[in-house]
Amino acid sequence: MDKKVYNLKESSLGKVTFLDGTVFMSISFLADSGEKITEVIILSSLDEAVRKFPSFVTELTFKHVQDKLKFHNDIVDWLIENWLDPGIVTCQKYIAEQYGFPEFAEMNPIEWIKSEPEMVALTLSHIAGRYTNGYLKLPSRIRELEFCCRFVKNVLAINFWEDNIK
Repeated sequence: MDKKVYNLKESSLGKVTFLDGTVFMSISFLADSGEKITEVIILSSLDEAVRKFPSFVTELTFKHVQDKLKFHNDIVDWLIENWLDPGIVTCQKYIAEQYGFPEFAEMNPIEWIKSEPEMVALTLSHIAGRYTNGYLKLPSRIRELEFCCRFVKNVLAINFWEDNIK
């Protein structure tokens, strides 16, 4: 909408209402090409986020990052150094209790985060959602990785396709 003026009618404005628990989650990072990759996934509930978000993040990053192991290990090391508890420990306990994985609760948190690669994305989103007001940015050396999660109830909608709108 850069340098454009829209004469909107009241009938063109409205709101979209989502189910309780709808979450918008985004990930942003630098690809090997230097391009900033930003993707958003809309999930209908926290349960759906737990099921789908890790594979979404894994597929996205693996598509744009050659040295997957280094990228993953850099994130894990940063989490251990900066977000052991709260962070890794609280996410581990939450997943164990909420989703019936008692073996997770018995594991050492560092061993847990290192042995469960799909939990890295969940731990980052857990930290963002519970401790950093929905936004978490890692140091520049870790590909300027950013996570954002927002629970959304209503969104302003604009109908740009209605006749006579310029």
